[in-house]
Amino acid sequence: TGAALGANPVPLVIPCHRILAAGGKIGGFSAPGGSVTKEKMLAMEGVRVGPPPPAQVSFGF
Repeated sequence: TGAALGANPVPLVIPCHRILAAGGKIGGFSAPGGSVTKEKMLAMEGVRVGPPPPAQVSFGF
């Protein structure tokens, strides 16, 4: 998929920046600016990047 993503001439129209690595990590991005650009594009779309919240929250009682 890396070669196809790198050949994408219009990443805002064909949103290859939305592909994340395992565990919700940013992963690579071949556009100018690399993963920093990818993270900024995702943030503009309101995407929270990083590990998912825990499945169960402990209560203090």
